[in-house]
Formats: sequence, C-alpha cells, structure tokens
Amino acid sequence: MTQPREIRHYGWIPDVPDQRDHLYAAPAQYLKALPALTDLRAKCPPVYDQGQLGSCTANAIGGAVEFDRIKQKLSDFVPSRLFIYYNERVIEGTVSIDSGAMIRDGIKSVASDGVCPEPEWPYDIAKFAKRPSAKCYKDARLDRAVSYQSLIQDLNQMKGCLASGYPFIFGFTVYESFETEAVRKTGHAPMPGWGERPVGGHAVMAVGYNESRQWFLARNSWGAAWGIKGYFT
Repeated sequence: MTQPREIRHYGWIPDVPDQRDHLYAAPAQYLKALPALTDLRAKCPPVYDQGQLGSCTANAIGGAVEFDRIKQKLSDFVPSRLFIYYNERVIEGTVSIDSGAMIRDGIKSVASDGVCPEPEWPYDIAKFAKRPSAKCYKDARLDRAVSYQSLIQDLNQMKGCLASGYPFIFGFTVYESFETEAVRKTGHAPMPGWGERPVGGHAVMAVGYNESRQWFLARNSWGAAWGIKGYFT
C-alpha cells in the first residue's frame, strides 16, 4: 500500500509590471568570462519548510535576507517568515486569507517595515492572519532592505548575478510532474509534458547553474528531506 503524498502549498502570484523597478545589471567582468559552473549552496542557511501555508514568497525572501547577512559576516539571524508573509499581504489587502503574494510586495515590506527575528514571531502557521506584536515591528526596523533590484529574464544576466556571488528570487508556474515522487527523491524537475495541468505558482531562490548540463539550481522551501537536500534543478 502506497503512502499518500504530502503536497505543500505554493503561493506565488506573478508581479504586476512596474516601470519604477530598478533593474539589475550584472558586473561586466563576470559577463565577459562566465564560469561554466556556479554553486552557492555552501553559503546558504539551512533550508526552510513552508508546510501547508502559501508563504513561498516569504520563505524565499527570508532565505535571501539570511544569505546576505551570512555574506556580510553579521550576527546569526533567522528572519521571521510569518512576519514577512503577513506584511506582504497587508500591501495586497489579503491579511485574512492564505492568499499567497507577489515577490515585489514581499521585498517592499522588508524595505519599509524590515523583518524581526523568527524567535520573536515563530513560524506557527495557525497564526498566519494574526498581526505581529508592536515589539516585532520595532525590532524589525533594525533589519530593513537598503536597496533591491529587479532581474530581467536574460540568461546571461541571471548567470552573471550568480557568478558574482548573489542568489536571486524568482517565481514559476508549477505543473503536475513537479509533485511526483521521482522529483521528490531526485530533485531533478523535468520540463512539463504535453497535456500536464498547472497546479500553482511557486517562488524559490536560484543559487547556481551548470552550463554543460543546461540547468539552474534552486533552493526550495519544502524542507531538507525533499529533492537534493532541499534543492532542485
């Protein structure tokens, strides 16, 4: 008898185009000689698990915040994913429902409100619609995003970003094959087959690429037991 699969939630809503976005440009020295392989996993914090909540954008953003703090050699700090998820839904007017969110709104919330430590506002999904405490907001202002940029859909710019030592967050449409046991075990997601249905939108963080194998490497938020210790290609 086979065990039922545990399908975690997604939650990515595609961003509405905004002409005010500041666009990222990869450093010229990396674009001139892109390495054949880049892998930032060793510099990443432990993989999160979003569980049965549509908070993938908050999990991806939290991973990027923690990555940047590690890169800057700052004190250990695990950002509150539930704090980010609440505040991105404040911007979108959906705090009372598990609606998912846009990546841009999540990043905007970290720029304006910041993010408090996870021990202050733990990842208890039953409290996803509860407003964090005043102390959380006060402490969150100590950790705000100073700047952020949008990455265009250009392969060289994406590779240049990773080669220069920085991951990036992106969203994608998930098809049925992504939820298979084969992908869970191997971490290798195939291109959708003919007739596959879309099952949701998901936000993750790209952390590497392999030119010879023609794939990108991404950090998921379904725990370290999924895929390649929490990552997939």
